Amino acid sequence: MKSFIIIPFIAFSLVHAAEPTVTLAGIQVVFDDGEKDFDGFKTFNMSKGHNAALIVRSVGKTMVDFDDDKATITLGGAKTDCSFFSNMAFSDDRLALKLEFKTTDPVKMDTDGNIKIEGSLPVTLATGKAETRSAPFEAKVGSAVKFPGDDKEMPAIEIKSIRKSDYEDDVYEIEFSTNRRIDDYAGFLFYTKDGKLLEADRGGSSWMGGFGGSKGSGEFSYRFKAKPTDLILAVETWTGREQITLKVDLTAGLALP
Repeated sequence: MKSFIIIPFIAFSLVHAAEPTVTLAGIQVVFDDGEKDFDGFKTFNMSKGHNAALIVRSVGKTMVDFDDDKATITLGGAKTDCSFFSNMAFSDDRLALKLEFKTTDPVKMDTDGNIKIEGSLPVTLATGKAETRSAPFEAKVGSAVKFPGDDKEMPAIEIKSIRKSDYEDDVYEIEFSTNRRIDDYAGFLFYTKDGKLLEADRGGSSWMGGFGGSKGSGEFSYRFKAKPTDLILAVETWTGREQITLKVDLTAGLALP
């Protein structure tokens, strides 16, 4: 069987200059995964098929969401499945987004061995953040976080557990229950009841949602350098949100050695 070297000799996106750009990050191809012959160890740890990675980069506007259900990318005319890892797919500054698309369907190449990568990517942009602070609440199990007014954008949050770290002195972890997916928000900050910003590191999170994504139940935790008593929770939301659809028209070349 012949082997191939993947050479992305053209990678461009036909989008307006003010919009984010899309580039081809790489292509991976497996013709024979060898899983049955090698006790489950697959070629490149990948099933048979074509896999393409794209990077979206934005200048000036933050990328805050991506609708993987509405992404329509084809590799050589073959439909693909999108791998989108929520917040982990974004860079820390949210100016870059990495996505992967895979297909096991037949991929067509032109006479020169080129593959067309075409479709659209629905991306949500934002221009800034807004902060909404809760009323002060006691740091104890069962305390509910109350926000002013009737703000439907705010999540319902309650302290589920508080425990001291088994590995670090004077580090306390508070686990919160919530009815909203925390990745929908720009961030969470904690203040004392007097308004002093506290140092808090985000821990783990979990989410069980139904169809549609934002309705369900979940937990998230934060770690504090000292045992907190009374807290104010500030929820950061994205402002100036705008969903755009990026048109993708890329070409990758396959060269025989």
